[in-house]
Amino acid sequence: MAAETQGAQAARLGGDTPRAEAADAARCERVRAALAAAEYNDAGITRALGINQLSNLRDRRLPALLRRVRGGSPLETLIRSFILGQACDAAAFAPAVAPSTVEDWRALGLIETADAAVHPTVQLRCYQDLVLAYDFARPGEGGVRPDYVMGVSPSTLMLVSITPRRRVGTTLDLGTGCGIQALLAARHSGRVVGVDCNPRAVAMARFNAAFNRIANAEFRLGDMFAPVAGETFDLIVSNPPFIISPDFRHMFLNSGAEGDDASRHVVQESPRHLREGGACILTANWAMVEGEDWKARLAGWFAGNGCDGLVLQLDTTELDRYAAIVIQSSEDAPEEFARAFEAWMTYYAERRITAICAGMMALRRRSGAANWFAVEPGPVDVAVPSGADVERLIELRTWLHGRDDQSLLDAHLKLAANVVLDQTCKPEAGDWRPTGMRLRRVGGIGFTGVIDPAGAAMLARCDGALPVREHIRALAAALGSDAETLTPAALRTIRRLAEQGFLEPAASGAAPAPAG
Repeated sequence: MAAETQGAQAARLGGDTPRAEAADAARCERVRAALAAAEYNDAGITRALGINQLSNLRDRRLPALLRRVRGGSPLETLIRSFILGQACDAAAFAPAVAPSTVEDWRALGLIETADAAVHPTVQLRCYQDLVLAYDFARPGEGGVRPDYVMGVSPSTLMLVSITPRRRVGTTLDLGTGCGIQALLAARHSGRVVGVDCNPRAVAMARFNAAFNRIANAEFRLGDMFAPVAGETFDLIVSNPPFIISPDFRHMFLNSGAEGDDASRHVVQESPRHLREGGACILTANWAMVEGEDWKARLAGWFAGNGCDGLVLQLDTTELDRYAAIVIQSSEDAPEEFARAFEAWMTYYAERRITAICAGMMALRRRSGAANWFAVEPGPVDVAVPSGADVERLIELRTWLHGRDDQSLLDAHLKLAANVVLDQTCKPEAGDWRPTGMRLRRVGGIGFTGVIDPAGAAMLARCDGALPVREHIRALAAALGSDAETLTPAALRTIRRLAEQGFLEPAASGAAPAPAG
């Protein structure tokens, strides 16, 4: 595969990454102590820069940020170096990193020294008590290097959010990058294996594990599932290089697979590596193709794989905007941007691609009965965290999948605890007249939908005491309708409300909410 060629290319570029062998443990401890003494953590960094999230850095001008951390304190010095990427005078750097030494940082590969200046080689970002090293997004001659190691991106945070955090025995992080998913999974897994075809990514992830004192995560070099052939896991997480493009130069963006085959490959191969009841959670891009139903295309990916499957469409992007955003992240020269943009647009036209969708996909291995597949077209809002909610939605759909209309009529359902009703009104004759109602789930997967007053009143009465058929009879009476005539449409709505987590079985254990 092209990814293997990229791996060989990355190896030739050299292993200029941080390193932490057994003999470096004391150095790591001194560097960690220096970061702690400077209050170099998420709260300290964002407070000093005056922003709520470090992802906002891309929206701010560098001179303004540098001005905010010009005071020369240890925290400001470290931010200037390892967040903003500035060289520092060695005489100022040394006291900022006490009780460690400049040599500690150099020996670990975090800095280079030249002409009495200290040059940071990596970013150091803090996330959930982790300190993560990864590459600066600084295009050089020819753009971003092919073996660039990505850090905390929007897709990274999405996968962090939707990953279930219940205790499991083994977890696989496919396409580990700097190792963030593996290190977070190590907290609720007996053992974690991270895989990447980029040698620098594997080295970076190993450093991050050692630096954060995480001993139950190992990292292997190889393409996709090859390094774990024959092994099975309770949980698989993957933020694969899913970008759909003709450009295979950057390993963190594109695996070299055709079209959206990188995402498809994870979906089709992961069931072979899942234990019964195990789950695979991945972020993905997929193509909308002229003349094809994209939902049917995805259904084909999941067909016959022994897993239930849920897809959440989070965004749809026009081709020119998609290409411009991605190319801009890796190309610095205007002429190279223009060349790449035209090549990408030609690639899409030749394959009749009309738009690119982004979202998450969840699979759960379930044998002994027919599996289900569902797509939730979006955009859908996702709160942090949402992993337990993803599991809960899978449980609800599985519960519904085994029930015909008669069984659903006999079921006792209750309104979920995280559901609210928003009402809009407009002034009329000196009072407020209701003009609309909308159901909304608060937290987790933020489904929302319009509802009428009669339906809202029925849902408010759903406390599990009565079967669904009794609620439909009451609704029919309120509407002046016949219950038998109303039942088919009402059941479709009730089923849909349960699929999206607005209603849930009242019986204990019927559709348990997984532990967070």
